Amino acid sequence: MARTKKVQYEEMLPHELEAAIKEFPVAYVPVGSLEWHGRHLPLGNDTLKAHAICVTAARKHGGVVVPGTYWGHMGHWKPGCHPGISPDLVDRLYTEIFKGLVTVGFRVVIGVTGHDVQQQVDSLRKGVEAISADGKAAGLAMMEGSLNENDPDVGMDHAAKWETAYMMFFRPELVEMDRIARENLETEEGHKEAGIWGFDPRKHASREVGGKAVEKMADAIGRKAQELLGRLEGATSA
Repeated sequence: MARTKKVQYEEMLPHELEAAIKEFPVAYVPVGSLEWHGRHLPLGNDTLKAHAICVTAARKHGGVVVPGTYWGHMGHWKPGCHPGISPDLVDRLYTEIFKGLVTVGFRVVIGVTGHDVQQQVDSLRKGVEAISADGKAAGLAMMEGSLNENDPDVGMDHAAKWETAYMMFFRPELVEMDRIARENLETEEGHKEAGIWGFDPRKHASREVGGKAVEKMADAIGRKAQELLGRLEGATSA
């Protein structure tokens, strides 16, 4: 039986990582949170989602996915929500991850946050700025669906249609829809109590919806990686 090509940094042997960098020196950095995502989704949903999308992109387009990071800009607003770490520490963490990847040999680093708050993107951008100042490396900071903004088959929400569909596709064993069977999602107060914002996942989420969106997001990320690397190589040869 054919083995699936390794794309996860932590699973690679040294010669495999060396070959991957030589072939396509792009690293994907998935980040997220430990946060309530309704009663039906795991607390690590954001990172699990971002990591799986990055793995899909790497398998199709090349590159290496670093282990997912669960630490970022969060708040303790529901049971199980980790309050996060200080903003300056988040900035330093992402910056050091990006800089270290360039030291290893990567030329492009793409940070993908599944915790879709602007503060998280801003911290990733600091990492991009740190590696791109001399023009020898490049990066991108983004939310998982940022490159598919106008595509009706892709969306971002909180524990509703889209996030539920993504988890149904990647990790169905972690989704327990019966736990939200009686949620009232007809009012704003009901959404707040459930911690679910967006289209009702009981009506709109499915494995098929998730899979279609994931393929489109992964393709967009992979193409952007190729574009960024192409610019660097063009600048080097000019």
